Amino acid sequence: MADHETAQGLLQGAYDTHVHSGPDVLPRKFDDFELARRAQEHHMAGFVLKSHYICTADRATLVRKAFPGVEAFGGLVLNNAVGGLNPIAVDIAGRLGNKVVWLPTVDSANELENVGGQLDESKLPYWMSIAREMRAMGIAGDWLEVTDDDGKVLDATRQCLELIGKHDMVLATGHIRPSAMLPVARAAREAGVRRIIITHPEFPTTLLSIDQQKELQQCDVYFERCFTTPHSGKIPWEHLYENVRQVGASTTILATDLGQSNNPYVDEGLAAYIGKFLDAGFAESALHDMVHTNPSAVLK
Repeated sequence: MADHETAQGLLQGAYDTHVHSGPDVLPRKFDDFELARRAQEHHMAGFVLKSHYICTADRATLVRKAFPGVEAFGGLVLNNAVGGLNPIAVDIAGRLGNKVVWLPTVDSANELENVGGQLDESKLPYWMSIAREMRAMGIAGDWLEVTDDDGKVLDATRQCLELIGKHDMVLATGHIRPSAMLPVARAAREAGVRRIIITHPEFPTTLLSIDQQKELQQCDVYFERCFTTPHSGKIPWEHLYENVRQVGASTTILATDLGQSNNPYVDEGLAAYIGKFLDAGFAESALHDMVHTNPSAVLK
């Protein structure tokens, strides 16, 4: 087992680029202030607030004011609640000082095609009950694509990418189709986007092969590998470790994707995540890159 003090030492100064805190429309284990207080107590550097439904840039501003020294960053997810691939929403978020923009997640056609027909409620994603209620009321909106049937990036997607570049925000790929990630990353570079995150490439609906990940590296991307994916049994831990060994720690960000009521707090989860990688034989220097250097390079 990894030394507890070593894991806690690496937690100090670490960032978490993927956190679901309250207030939210889904039950959350903690709110923004409790998250910030715990981050402060464990000397974490900061985190990105993610909601599938609302922009969190204003919340992040208040967190920074209430907890000096904690770097809270806002996020925007381009789901139907903000108009989907809506350049107005992207521009307003940029003017608010937003940091990360995710392409569609809960309203992604890729995600909904994969999970929408499941009958076993215990295996549905956390957010699926809301999606089903909205569909029953006839207000769910369209399933969102970022490319056309030929793999060409849509004009609406390109408009959003241009505004992400204009406001120097970070692009994260969300839950789009694996086949769309490379054309989107190339279009993002053409649009002036400087920083790109490939969102949880081990997640079942966004699962990428080693070859796909290495091809994406041509676009100078980071791979955000989330604790909840193996922690919840969606993939074996060894699959995750092998991806990092093959693709490299230099392009990996370890994030938690935590906030669910039945899961650990962020500081607990990230420390456990660090410990799992140490137990798997990864060097402390590699962990430092994945939780300090790489997320800092993306967020600063």
